[in-house]
Amino acid sequence: MSLFLISLIAYLIGSFPTAYFFVKGFTGQDIRKIGSGNVGAINAWRTLKKAGLGKLATIGFLVILVIDIAKGALAIFLAQKILLAPHLFIGWGLAAFFVVLGHNYSIFLKFSGGRGAACLIGILLYLDILALLVWGLPILFLIAFFQLILERRGFEKKINWKSFSQIFSLLGTQMAGRMVGLILALIPLYFYNPQIFLPIAAGTILLLIKNIPRFKEYFLGEKISE
Repeated sequence: MSLFLISLIAYLIGSFPTAYFFVKGFTGQDIRKIGSGNVGAINAWRTLKKAGLGKLATIGFLVILVIDIAKGALAIFLAQKILLAPHLFIGWGLAAFFVVLGHNYSIFLKFSGGRGAACLIGILLYLDILALLVWGLPILFLIAFFQLILERRGFEKKINWKSFSQIFSLLGTQMAGRMVGLILALIPLYFYNPQIFLPIAAGTILLLIKNIPRFKEYFLGEKISE
């Protein structure tokens, strides 16, 4: 019963659509119909900038990111408070899976939503701050690596590596590096701390699933936006 309870609570926490409410409140627009349609911090930032709300866009990005990160951390925190030791590791996995599931398929948005990366970061931050580096650095490295290789092969448009905004945009547009990175980053994470492997692997599965349509667009050479 307690495992079901934490799964339900985690899903409801994840379902809170931070970016949707923020954009809707300040612009009256539905973020799902703008840009990439992703209910996340980056798409909200771009939406607010296009609406001529430059300063608010930066504030909004930070607010949305922090809240979505907090959702992941809160789900694991509650799992620790509700569950007893024999079920704790399974509970972490369920909490991670369902908070990301809620974020990606929100009950408040007719089961649409974001992609869950911020929630997963929150889980890592709560369980082990250093694990975020062990998991995150390989992903960033592979995103940059794939971009450089594909640029040289002529499969990617060259970017200005001195421009922070262009480098930052790779997080949303370099899908080959992101997909490979999400998978391979689990390997060093497992050897660093096997206890938190299950919740991160559970959340990663949902990230990969939600990114499959965008990866198909990328593979077909269509324009990708975060």
